[in-house]
Amino acid sequence: MTVALVRPHLLALALVFTGSGQAAGAQDSGAQVAQEQAADVNDRPTLIPSKPTSIPFELRDNLVVVHTTVNGKEQSAVLDSGSSVVLFDNRAAEAHGINKGQSAGDIAGAGPQAQQLRQVNVASLAVGPVRFAKLPGHSSNLEQLSKSAGFPVELLIGAPAFKYGAVRVDYRRKRVTFGPSGSIGKCAAPIPISVDYDVPVIDAEIRPTPTSEPVRLKLVLDLGTRHQAIILGGPFVRSDAGKALIDSGTAQQVGHGTGGELQGSVARIAELRLGTMTFTGLEAALSSGAAAFEAGVIDGSLGVPLWRTSVITFDYPAKTLCIEK
Repeated sequence: MTVALVRPHLLALALVFTGSGQAAGAQDSGAQVAQEQAADVNDRPTLIPSKPTSIPFELRDNLVVVHTTVNGKEQSAVLDSGSSVVLFDNRAAEAHGINKGQSAGDIAGAGPQAQQLRQVNVASLAVGPVRFAKLPGHSSNLEQLSKSAGFPVELLIGAPAFKYGAVRVDYRRKRVTFGPSGSIGKCAAPIPISVDYDVPVIDAEIRPTPTSEPVRLKLVLDLGTRHQAIILGGPFVRSDAGKALIDSGTAQQVGHGTGGELQGSVARIAELRLGTMTFTGLEAALSSGAAAFEAGVIDGSLGVPLWRTSVITFDYPAKTLCIEK
């Protein structure tokens, strides 16, 4: 997975590593500007279903692929809770007649190649029952992401489809449900979240070993982190607990972003706590190569293997997450 902190416009988390997406270098001063500007973006849907409405999806390499309509033409897209924006591949934007605007910075990928990010405006976009008009978005070169996923990743649908209601992803039935906040069933064990930079963040607690002290971390709930249940970076991997985990793990490639491969280590952690839910014996990927984890905003991400056989519901307005096993 990864995180992209693009100054000054956005924190675009998701994108799709072998565990998720891209990492962008940015200075801490850009984060505050991004947070302030996020509230000013006019990305509210023109049509939101008044009751829960479902559409099918295809699961490809653990990514939720849905059919959308862009400027009246059909387009497949990846539904991505880790992205704060709608993001097009450059060639897909051109195919839909979307003109690229001014630069919004560079996305410094997990590899050596930096990719330029451009602002775009989409005349119309429909994601199932959710409709947008004159939607601001971005475009970049997503070729490395497509290569990693094994199929063309031409469009990522991020925060605009999530933050104005509830979104339920049923991995067993392969259905996505959109509805008003609080409308998609009751949750037996709701998990509190915050919505930072338009992405869902949870205060998690991990215990690296059965005898170690718990460590509190801020983690993004990311549908684009697809091959690891948890990815950790930033200051944690340089802490004593992080170094011990790295030493106990196996060095390997842990991601693939817009700039290429991301190297790190995979190790097993004793326990992960999310609200009142506890997960044990999880594999975690650790790497210092995701620059956005260095920005002091988040410490890592939670990914699809954690809920791959479950139902996960995001309710941004209610600031809750539900994982139904």
